[in-house]
Amino acid sequence: MQLEHLTTTDIAALDRDRVVCLVPLGSVEQHGPHLPMGTDSLIAHGLCTEVASRLSPAVLVLPPPWIGYSPHHMRFAGSLTLQAETFTALVGDITRSLVLHGFRRIALINGHGGNASLTALAATELGHRFAGQARIAGLTYFHLAAAAIDALRLSATGGTGHACEVETALMQHLHPGLVRNDRRAAHYPDTGTPYLATDLTRGSRVASYADFGDLSSTGVLGDPTLATPAHGARLFDACATVLADFVSDFLTWPAGGTGAP
Repeated sequence: MQLEHLTTTDIAALDRDRVVCLVPLGSVEQHGPHLPMGTDSLIAHGLCTEVASRLSPAVLVLPPPWIGYSPHHMRFAGSLTLQAETFTALVGDITRSLVLHGFRRIALINGHGGNASLTALAATELGHRFAGQARIAGLTYFHLAAAAIDALRLSATGGTGHACEVETALMQHLHPGLVRNDRRAAHYPDTGTPYLATDLTRGSRVASYADFGDLSSTGVLGDPTLATPAHGARLFDACATVLADFVSDFLTWPAGGTGAP
């Protein structure tokens, strides 16, 4: 159930009241010297396709639009970024297309920290725009699965931030051929204040711009040396289970309104 693999006839035949569309969101940006630029998009898409396999035929997965909001990575070669307005417009156009085709439940599944607040904003604005036609939800997978990740993580606080234990292990599981294991090195950043943190599951309580070039000379925030493919398989299963539980629940939400299920 990946949209780009189906024909228009296949998609026309889908029951709009029994299908959730998942839109994976990520980025093309530096992930240290050992992970590929597309890590966030690859992980988000991998989780979405796993959920689709578990809940088939109730899930339709869209191809990721790849590039996200990443100005804080632009000091590192190869990083790409959209403006915030471009990102929200892109997500809006994708969602509008799905609504025009009659789909009634659309979930934005984000895998990049820089997109998190924009994804939440897009879900709110699009939900208002299409109220009565479709239900829109937005989430960041490592926020949704924070408890599950914390139960499995091996590193102390700060070890799971960017190109870290979790992202490296997930990529070792999903795309082992893209991981340069010999280039892994840990870096625990110091933001200088308890109000700003870089951990995926124990993040900042205050929003403020932080350039990754100031936080780490390599772009790594955390400890990728703790990652293994087996660890990645456990993390992937845990995150996919939490996401599948949400999607199963989302299928029960009234698509034509904004009230609670």
